[in-house]
Amino acid sequence: MPTDPQHFHDDWLLTRPLENLQVALERFVDIQRIWCSEEVIERLTFEACEDARAQNIRIMEFRYSPDFIAAGKPGLTFDKIHGAILRGLARAEHPALAVGLIGIVQKTLPLRDTARTIAFMADNAESFVGIDFADRDTHPLEAYRPLVDIARRAGLRLTVHAGEEPGSAQQVEDAINILGAERIGHGIHIIDNPRILQRVRDNDVVLEVCPTSNWLTSSVRSTAEHPIRRLQAAGVKVTVNSDDPSLFGIDLNHEYRLLAKEHDYTGAEFAACNEIAAAASFVSAERRAAVWPASTAKECHERTGS
Repeated sequence: MPTDPQHFHDDWLLTRPLENLQVALERFVDIQRIWCSEEVIERLTFEACEDARAQNIRIMEFRYSPDFIAAGKPGLTFDKIHGAILRGLARAEHPALAVGLIGIVQKTLPLRDTARTIAFMADNAESFVGIDFADRDTHPLEAYRPLVDIARRAGLRLTVHAGEEPGSAQQVEDAINILGAERIGHGIHIIDNPRILQRVRDNDVVLEVCPTSNWLTSSVRSTAEHPIRRLQAAGVKVTVNSDDPSLFGIDLNHEYRLLAKEHDYTGAEFAACNEIAAAASFVSAERRAAVWPASTAKECHERTGS
């Protein structure tokens, strides 16, 4: 890694819009190399929890792809990677932070590798809360249905990346109809299709919206033109998220400031989004209640309501 901060910022971080989502995904190559040992993985996990607490986050879902981390590193098995992450979480455990792990399934993988990955997550279901299908679509979603059934039988919940790029609203409907997605990663371009937007609303599907990410991947022309307000006005449940904060050089508070400045969000509106996020989290209800009881929610609403 570059030791010069400016060099690191210019060459490693994604801070300006790229041509499209695919070009943006290629910027993960440098990050993939960083996750190079059990010691590093444990430390990065621990520090991610510390960062969450510094932002006053109470319920945090971390996502990781074992295939992504293990690629090109024969000494790092899925078991070693997962064990290092769990040790990092254990080191960072705090009564004010509830953490859940979502296993990412890369849609670019051959189906035999996808089956292996989901089997691993199902076998370790006690330490995962859900799975997420992410990356480019390369197989019909029907091919994943029996694998999703395996994950569900193990008690894992499902979110799917879909509808991020212009013209991709159909991905969202397919994720709901074929795989039974409970939440959608991004999903913002359902705004272009009233029928699918109604489908999302009627099925109570929650969108995981990431304004800065959508701008950096050229999924929207600017953060000021982001459709988050129009989605809410149409009755769709949205939550505010940071997507890949370390790659983008942002955090969740950055997204709050952006929405307050460019979309006139009030404290009460942020509190409402937080209530949706808490209710839609895959973290167990018992663990959520310990860090987000009714009294905490009321206090947050009152504190930010002005």
